[in-house]
Amino acid sequence: MTALLSTTIIVESNFRYRQSYDGYLKDSAYLYANGRDLKDPMLSPIYGDLHGFPPTILTSGTRDLFLSLTVRVHRKLRQAGVDAALQVFEGLSHAQYSINPNAPETREAFEEIARFFNAHMAR
Repeated sequence: MTALLSTTIIVESNFRYRQSYDGYLKDSAYLYANGRDLKDPMLSPIYGDLHGFPPTILTSGTRDLFLSLTVRVHRKLRQAGVDAALQVFEGLSHAQYSINPNAPETREAFEEIARFFNAHMAR
């Protein structure tokens, strides 16, 4: 869900990242969309109906460009009655928890993800 939740919301909610969006991210978003409307729910689930979504865990960091959007998706999932968990790690940027396998945040993130899956998947 991280690939292109909504690049328009990034600009609205994170003004300080406008330069990043207007440069590389904007071009990447349009390339990814391949001519489709950026508000198409298949590209940006925040614009769709999330009722019936499976249990979902969202992981982010306080320095993640997509943090605000991740919080909005979490709220929309909860409003749709979806069992959704949000974990936010202090000082981490986008997907940084997955880069260094020895970092305490990496271990903690994957332990929480594993607990979430164990609680929601048939064993």
